[in-house]
Amino acid sequence: MSTAEPFEEPYPGWSQENKGPLILGVTGTLTFSAFLFVAGRIYSRLVSLGKLASDDFIVIVCILLSISYVGLAAAAISYGGGRHIRTLDPEHVKHAIYYTVVSFVPGVTSFTIPKFAVIILLAKILGPGRWHKIFMWTISVLYLLMSAGMLVINFAQCTPAAAQWGGAEGTCWDRRITVDYAMALGICSVLFDFYLAVYPTIVLFSLQIGWKKKLALSSSLGFGYCAGAITCYKCYTLSGLLSLDDFTYAVDDVVLWTNIEGNFVLIGACIPTLLPLVRKIFGQSALGGSTPNKESNQKDSGPNNTIITIGSYPKGKKRAKSAFGLSQLDTINDESKYIILEERSFHASTTELRAEDVAATQSQREQQQKQTTQPGW
Repeated sequence: MSTAEPFEEPYPGWSQENKGPLILGVTGTLTFSAFLFVAGRIYSRLVSLGKLASDDFIVIVCILLSISYVGLAAAAISYGGGRHIRTLDPEHVKHAIYYTVVSFVPGVTSFTIPKFAVIILLAKILGPGRWHKIFMWTISVLYLLMSAGMLVINFAQCTPAAAQWGGAEGTCWDRRITVDYAMALGICSVLFDFYLAVYPTIVLFSLQIGWKKKLALSSSLGFGYCAGAITCYKCYTLSGLLSLDDFTYAVDDVVLWTNIEGNFVLIGACIPTLLPLVRKIFGQSALGGSTPNKESNQKDSGPNNTIITIGSYPKGKKRAKSAFGLSQLDTINDESKYIILEERSFHASTTELRAEDVAATQSQREQQQKQTTQPGW
């Protein structure tokens, strides 16, 4: 077996530099955290709906992709990924680069597919108008096609593909083509993440609910702000793809931040659905969901009360449209059985209220009406 050629260190300790342990520690920890969020989402959906929806299966696929990505990154690190290429055996260099290149397949898809789970979630709970929904899905498909193009370039940049890791003789494109395309994809990803965060913020802050609840809802649905910021920094690390002379060391920043981005998008897709689990752990009063509010009770008194709902639509009624078709949230009377924002703030889909909940609500309002008829009230 060949060995690394003798070299002179550019500075003391250069040959001992190794990003591998850091990458394994961070990616392993974040992926495990994302796994816990996915498990919490699955539990919450089974408790609240009794079954899994299409977006739940999407996040399951995404966590499997994230785990695969960490496994391939670990394989690359076992052959010297994270260390300077001149300190490695030439055969180990081939294996390290091979597993790094292959790892980008689950890596890119792990931050692309979760966005579709978020789109499905927002379409369910915010009820966008027809044209806005078309816009949402159009940009989603275009982003998916761009991500697919990145995967094609990942292997097509060299002919044959094995020439990338020294497995065969061949020719390769200018690496700047790959970096420029990856930068374009990163910019689109940032814009997409911010759109998925800003949209629910605008809609929720237009509702007549307490500012604390607005902040909580916007934070849970607007986790894309964090994902967008992370993607911005990942774009800064893309220059490491140009460093062919020290690829095994320079590229590992891209490996690390690709995993961080994917896990943050995945966690953001899970947070809005975790209310059943939160209440299981902290009680029914968690997040103020079931604690009556005196001020809101006074406002809700009267026979013609309306309640703001998310994900509901009573038959036979036209939906109220907001400006620019951002949302079609409905207001319905208290005799209908639909998910109530105040009681199901983080719920991801339409669910009928239990009969006892409806009876309790009606009884409470009858008592309020009696109080308002008393002299001096």
